Amino acid sequence: MKKVRYLPLLTGVMCAGALAQSAGSFIATGGGTWIDYGMSSATPLQSTSAAGTFTSSGTTGQIHNTWTVETAFTYFITDNIAIDLATGVPPKLKLYAQGTVTPFGPGGPSLGLGNLQPLATTRAWPPILFLKYYFGAAQAKVRPFLGVGVNYTWYTAVQLNPTFNGALHTVAGPGGDVKASLSPSWNPAFNAGVSYNLSKNWYATASVTYMPLKTNATITAVAANGQTVLTNRTRITANPWIGFVGIGYRF
Repeated sequence: MKKVRYLPLLTGVMCAGALAQSAGSFIATGGGTWIDYGMSSATPLQSTSAAGTFTSSGTTGQIHNTWTVETAFTYFITDNIAIDLATGVPPKLKLYAQGTVTPFGPGGPSLGLGNLQPLATTRAWPPILFLKYYFGAAQAKVRPFLGVGVNYTWYTAVQLNPTFNGALHTVAGPGGDVKASLSPSWNPAFNAGVSYNLSKNWYATASVTYMPLKTNATITAVAANGQTVLTNRTRITANPWIGFVGIGYRF
């Protein structure tokens, strides 16, 4: 009789475990993210003015690695398929450059970039929407997963090195202005990781994401009358690897 009496309790415990990451589950996760820009590069700076269009050969740039705080919101459509929105605090990116800029051609003024570090900084906003497949049963302790997603990245607060900014203001002339921008872009994203069930509602997770990311940087010197005096352009390839470790809670 005791065995019969305890059977409903045992069944309830088993069902509670089965609901861990099953259809309808919603999990909020927070943690730290390391962003590796080891594959980043920039094309030689191209400058256009009344003097013509010139390319400063040998100029290039890289984005330095950084970290930020990430949050992810995961909803299980089925026991194995989930949608996941990864977002968080926009990281501050630093662009370091090398080479010598000759915006008006070889015979004109030049500016070495090697000592102007960083050449520019910006805040990046790169939310990613993933579709993920979780391997194993919903109640499994360890669940590897793969994901594919889409990202839209835009940038705010673009700031130039004071020396570089001052040189451009000289070109713009009295009352002139200097403007800098980075183009937004849609990008694919590829994700792999593992989720570990700590308890009924708590999870630890770790993942890595690769995102082929590119942006066009435009820096202009504008005269007081509104006429663009000088336009500088470069295409930046970022291609970051994003490592994430966090703790999640199932609601």
